[in-house]
Amino acid sequence: MKNPPLSEPEFLDRSALDQELVRVFEKCQDCRLCLPLCPSFPSLFEALDRHEQEADQLTAQERREVIDLCYQCKLCYNNCPYHPPHDWLIDFPKLMSRAKLVQAQEEGIPLAERMGQRQDLLGQISCLTAGLTNAAFKSGPVRVLMEKVTGIDRRWPMPHYEPRPFSRQVRNHRPGPGPNGRAVLFPTCFVEYSEAEVGHAALEVLEHNGIAAEPSYPACCGAPFLHGGDLAAARKNAERVVTALAPKVREGQALIVPGPTCSYQMKHEYPELLATPDARLVAENTYDLGEYLWKLKQEGKLRTDFRQPLGRVAYHLPCHLKAQNVGFRSRQLLKLAGAEVELLDHCSGVDGTWGMQARWYDQSLKVASKLLQGAQRLEPDRIASDCPLAALRIQEGTGQRARHPIVLLRDAYGLGPAP
Repeated sequence: MKNPPLSEPEFLDRSALDQELVRVFEKCQDCRLCLPLCPSFPSLFEALDRHEQEADQLTAQERREVIDLCYQCKLCYNNCPYHPPHDWLIDFPKLMSRAKLVQAQEEGIPLAERMGQRQDLLGQISCLTAGLTNAAFKSGPVRVLMEKVTGIDRRWPMPHYEPRPFSRQVRNHRPGPGPNGRAVLFPTCFVEYSEAEVGHAALEVLEHNGIAAEPSYPACCGAPFLHGGDLAAARKNAERVVTALAPKVREGQALIVPGPTCSYQMKHEYPELLATPDARLVAENTYDLGEYLWKLKQEGKLRTDFRQPLGRVAYHLPCHLKAQNVGFRSRQLLKLAGAEVELLDHCSGVDGTWGMQARWYDQSLKVASKLLQGAQRLEPDRIASDCPLAALRIQEGTGQRARHPIVLLRDAYGLGPAP
């Protein structure tokens, strides 16, 4: 008994799900190694203790609380000694995702949460009205209304939207000759609508290192839909991205992603969401940005002509990057650029949209407390994180802006600020 593939009807069968929940909860009860990781596990073990460790005695509400408190950080998968290929095949994050999909099938998804998941729609509207939108986000009454409409807590620090999406800013971009290869930069919805500087910096650094980089943004990767239980929308977005990018891969181009949630989604979720050769092709050729640059370093192709010192950098390692098992590449790159790097190895408690939502906001702040305390204690010259949501949480908690490592590398190379 395990999580069947998404393509099988059993995946969304309530009876099969409940059997798997009992099986996995029994194994977790005997281990408890994941207790410190997230709110799901204390909730689970407290419920099990109330029922004398009998997992099949948990009430529907007790199971529901465990599921709702999972925000898909993925850390328990690597932490678990029984994940595949162990015979027990424990995949707790996938089980929680499956449970949320079944709940959504049975109950529907609240309108506020549906709106919060639609990153392209929200981003496009916000860019069209950037001046008004950015000003409105500072208004208390507007944030109260927004919380009711989208479910995003009024305290969450909203990003600053671009007056033009990144893809429009680089519409006339022409890649260089590319002596070290060709690649597609999939900018992510966050870069597309809010952090164009990251996209510009990525293009500059890649081309400085002989990579002919072509930006392409067909749609949001679909992670917000999957995390929120909207399987149909997650598949639709995955199909749009795969349809646009698979031909690029067949032309010999790597796919580079500057956001760990999106690179994880494309690598690990697309093959199951779509179960097509093209989805597997995209997954096998997707790299997180730091991972790709370190690959160039290992091939002897990364330039080390760094000109500007970075000083002391507190680097936050995102959960969805740890889950990819590619090493601490951004930290290594910052060190290579001459920075004195201190690691912040704590979760930001955001992971997708969970930590933005009003009903979980206080819980998410508790999860992020170690990260914020560490950032304040270190008093660095700069703070870096590959995760844009973690960067907002860090800025919220410390008052200091956290930058993507690619921006710091651009600065270290002396390539200048983005246009």
